Amino acid sequence: MNENFNKSLENIRMSPIVTISEEIRKQAPVFKEKTGQDFILFQRGEIDFPTPEYIRNAAKKALDDGFTKYPKSGGEAVLKDAILGKLERFNKATGLTRENIVTTYGGQEALELSFKLFEGKKGAGFAPTWSVILENFIPYSDIDFTEVPLNKDFSINFDAIEKVAKDISFFYLNTPQNPTGKLFTKEEVIQLVEICRKNDVFLISDEAYEKVTFGGKEHFSPTSLEYDNIISTFTFSKSYSMTGWRLGYLVTRNERIPKLLTMGNYTQTAGVTTFMQYAGKEALDNIEAEEKAVSTMVEEFEKRRNLLYKGFQSIDGIELTKPDGAFYLFPNFSNFIPNSVTGSERNTYIYKKLLDIGVAAVYGSCFGHHFVDNVRFSFSTTPIPVIEDGIERMQKLFNSL
Repeated sequence: MNENFNKSLENIRMSPIVTISEEIRKQAPVFKEKTGQDFILFQRGEIDFPTPEYIRNAAKKALDDGFTKYPKSGGEAVLKDAILGKLERFNKATGLTRENIVTTYGGQEALELSFKLFEGKKGAGFAPTWSVILENFIPYSDIDFTEVPLNKDFSINFDAIEKVAKDISFFYLNTPQNPTGKLFTKEEVIQLVEICRKNDVFLISDEAYEKVTFGGKEHFSPTSLEYDNIISTFTFSKSYSMTGWRLGYLVTRNERIPKLLTMGNYTQTAGVTTFMQYAGKEALDNIEAEEKAVSTMVEEFEKRRNLLYKGFQSIDGIELTKPDGAFYLFPNFSNFIPNSVTGSERNTYIYKKLLDIGVAAVYGSCFGHHFVDNVRFSFSTTPIPVIEDGIERMQKLFNSL
């Protein structure tokens, strides 16, 4: 039988982070039996905090109140109103209405719909780039995507953006960024938006980690700017430890886009489960409970960041930049890779060395064609004692290389 299926579906791949996690699942029992030690899991962007009780209770109440019927595609008014309040309060984004918002199954659907707007066109974004962008959204929408590498310290090369902006339909921004933890400054975001405006380029802004920032630094949302061709995507997953709830939304001042993406939302999923939208409303509207829950998580993440960063600093030869957001470090291990090691073997060289000592992380080539000597470490599920154990193992490993 000649099965000529859709190439877009045949070209997408499972995120390598998921593949790595499945590999660790197999190796962990063997490692435990051999060494008596547990694997240390730095590879996933999961969160080890439970969803805050006030949000769980709101979901239970919504169920008891009978909010179990078909949802309205694009989102219920109660959640959209809560989002508008949050946008004005936290993101300093004013002049928006319900018609500017589409609620989605997680930030991932918001991004997928946004990329689908530009199917078959050219786009660009910073390298390194979140693996799902590369492995899923780009092939699914048949997009010709250019990776614009950040500088070694993860600052922006604006000359490179100026060159690529002449030829693209959209630019993808993730701030704070996965995998680097880079929090782009207000000045950087404004300059990027001005380049987009000058070249009539849309900006897709992925703001999944907007509330996970450290050292008093604040996230700046481009959706606060008066440029219609910005699509900002958000999720409840990271800020509220709601990863499994799959609740997110997108916002844009462009009047046409929400109408198109609401139809896309209806076609794909027919709308977000109603009782979850009431939980989302409570997550945003109960400001006192929100501040307590979010600050508790972020304070712990900052302690973990500081410890892991200090641990890497203690190892001569590792190069890294201290992240101001998200929950990742992305150190460079070039000094530990022999010059004779090249190609795919080089990509996984450090990753495999870490596996040998029971440390799981994600190798840099999962995030594009640049920064292949870097490795991403997530501290979102690793308590302080686990990080201390990981540092001790890595100190022994790299001091011996």
